[in-house]
Amino acid sequence: MLQSEFFNWLLERYGNDNGKTANSRKSNCLRVEEFEGNLDKHYESDKCHSLLEKLSYSTYDERHKSIQKHKIPIDGNKRNGSATLKHAIKLYIEFKNDFKSGISISTKSIKKYNKSNKNNQLNWPKWELPKENEVYQLAQIATKYIRFLNPIIIEKITKDNMKHYEEWRDYLIYKKINPELYLWDLSPCCFPGIRRYAGSKEIAYFRRQTEMKKHEILNALKLDDNDFPKQIWSFTFRGKKFGKFGPDDYSLAHLFDHKNSKNRMEEELVFPEDQKFKEAYFGLYTSPSNTVYIPNSLLKPTDFNLSLRGLLFQKAESLYKNYCNILPQHIKIPKTEDEKWNINKFQWGDCVGSLDNINLFLTYRNNYMEKLLKR
Repeated sequence: MLQSEFFNWLLERYGNDNGKTANSRKSNCLRVEEFEGNLDKHYESDKCHSLLEKLSYSTYDERHKSIQKHKIPIDGNKRNGSATLKHAIKLYIEFKNDFKSGISISTKSIKKYNKSNKNNQLNWPKWELPKENEVYQLAQIATKYIRFLNPIIIEKITKDNMKHYEEWRDYLIYKKINPELYLWDLSPCCFPGIRRYAGSKEIAYFRRQTEMKKHEILNALKLDDNDFPKQIWSFTFRGKKFGKFGPDDYSLAHLFDHKNSKNRMEEELVFPEDQKFKEAYFGLYTSPSNTVYIPNSLLKPTDFNLSLRGLLFQKAESLYKNYCNILPQHIKIPKTEDEKWNINKFQWGDCVGSLDNINLFLTYRNNYMEKLLKR
């Protein structure tokens, strides 16, 4: 268990309560680990799913005086005690998801509890960055392990989108959502109207820690925690919806930025003078042409420098240009001026997936969209 990292994450989450809540939740996790084994191993095995099942103790179990499934001694009420431990493990899962995704922990909360440390006022050292030729060598290694979906899958989704194009656009307009952000011409967006939460208020709302009125959730029918971009991948390979775990040692990554915060589209892409970047194209969030799976041992595309990111942009465009528009038509991907960064200079893995389960996915997707639009 990553004790110190988890504790700092908890400090940031719970704010200034003198660290009491953070200490309690950390102690809960250590208690579980003492009797049920290493939490990091549970996470790597099945995202702690089986552990959470063990910690479940319902009112039915309580009423029938059922034996608890976990090994942790509980002094007092078994249901309340198990629920407290289960809540702590869910927090550790959230922390591990953030940690695995490279989301940094703010130093603000750490400073609160280290006010006497004068070094906190100093600047970070400036370390040497990789040289261009070293980034190029990294790219030569990385490209053959990055998994793109088969273009025929993208084609099927885009064609199905065209059948619903007018209906979905009209409903988004009715809900005061700009449809152009999701459904441009030949958009492969799988779930128009669904975007990733952004900002502390939306995160708190998604986690049911606060309330938000519908008009406060801008340009979205629903907020998501990075599940919906994985649905097409899960159906393609497993024939069913995403279940909180993906392929071993690989993680999903987006190519183009899909949120307003720290969006680099204006710097990385070419916009016409009369159509400058104004807002994120949220449809990129669930567009399968904008997602890849990449080994956890490699950096995500969001962490790559512009040369390497541009290489992946070029590759996605070359794969899918005959089947969809991976971006709204007015936005162009700049051509590389350095021939060594031409996509043909790199070794790429074969595209993955077949059409075996595409109808299962489209049925699930269209049923979900129908329910979402009728809410």
